Amino acid sequence: MIGLLAFFGRAIANVPYLREVYYDQVMQALHITNTQLGLLSSAVGIASLVGYFFGGFLADRVSSKKMIIISSLCGGAFTLWYMTFPSFGILLFIHAVLALDGTLIFWAAYVRVIRILGGSEGQGKYFGFAEGIRAGFGILLPITTTYILGRFVSVRMGMKSILLFYAFCYFATSILAAFVLVDIKDDQADQDQSATKATKADYLALFRAPGLWLVSFLIFGTYLVFSLQSYTTPYLTGMGVSSNTVSLVATFRSYGVGVVAMPLFGVIADKWIKSPTKACMIGMALLLPCVLSLLVLPSSAPVAIIVMTLAIGFLASGTRGVYYATQDEAHIPVKLAGTAAGIISTIGFLPDAYVFTQVGAWLDKYPAAQAYHMIWIYMAIGCLIAIGAAGGILWLSLKKRVSVATS
Repeated sequence: MIGLLAFFGRAIANVPYLREVYYDQVMQALHITNTQLGLLSSAVGIASLVGYFFGGFLADRVSSKKMIIISSLCGGAFTLWYMTFPSFGILLFIHAVLALDGTLIFWAAYVRVIRILGGSEGQGKYFGFAEGIRAGFGILLPITTTYILGRFVSVRMGMKSILLFYAFCYFATSILAAFVLVDIKDDQADQDQSATKATKADYLALFRAPGLWLVSFLIFGTYLVFSLQSYTTPYLTGMGVSSNTVSLVATFRSYGVGVVAMPLFGVIADKWIKSPTKACMIGMALLLPCVLSLLVLPSSAPVAIIVMTLAIGFLASGTRGVYYATQDEAHIPVKLAGTAAGIISTIGFLPDAYVFTQVGAWLDKYPAAQAYHMIWIYMAIGCLIAIGAAGGILWLSLKKRVSVATS
């Protein structure tokens, strides 16, 4: 179950985020500018905000198995439409629908299932390994598509073939899901009828809980860094590094290192330091100097920059692997796991709604060196936000323990 969910969870995000690995190739195939590519990413981000929020409510009420099957069928159909390379307006619509497909229908159900399976003692491990498997597919799938792209002289035909490959993955997932997935919602309801029932007072208490917002900002800061690191792809291309090499580096940076980092952070969180929040704080504290190093490393040293970007990818991926596991320390009730995941994801993934249009405009407006320095500073700010939010969660957890001990 976790393997299939992780596979589809990675694949469904790859099509609307092709720019992360194929930045220049996407622009060339679609005949668009940096700003237009940023607008496509913002369409994904804005639609995702809606999807994440309402997807949480759906995940607490609708069969997870049905949501996965519907999501995979929808993703396959719209990816086939994307293959026709329609007008820019239609591309905006397709990207928005694919974003809704992955967030409104799939994501909160995925988070809810993993949280329930992890129980009270295995949150870091289950999220870490689930995200690690997802990261594993994150490297296998782009390596496959990079091979496919390399088989074509025309970038346009190569990108069409990549989209056809992903459409096949989505339709295959729908078939496998029908036979492999167990409806975790129904199983949980059989075990504890009260676990799936929530009152209006429960929802009001959830919205008032400071832990909900602290987890949201922890994810926001981490995801801001993770999103902005994708701009090392065009940065390395501008240094004269070959496009295939850059694509492979981008794949390992975004996903490959996560195969090790995410499970490792999960084990560290559960077995060594007994706190996913502390693991997140340590990860982001180590990440900050790596980001700042990009401000001083010369453009004539691409190898050193590649090493730093891989280090950033390792630490950001490790933190991403366990940041949802901080919900228990933040005292967010499992009863509302889907709803909480929707609200947290809406705020946490907010950078998708604006950051790529913003940074794309910087790259079109300012000299390259100045624009990239602005990006690296932006990443450092994301680190500080995440560190501050993690500190807030730890303070809440300590306050709760003291309160229980004194009572």
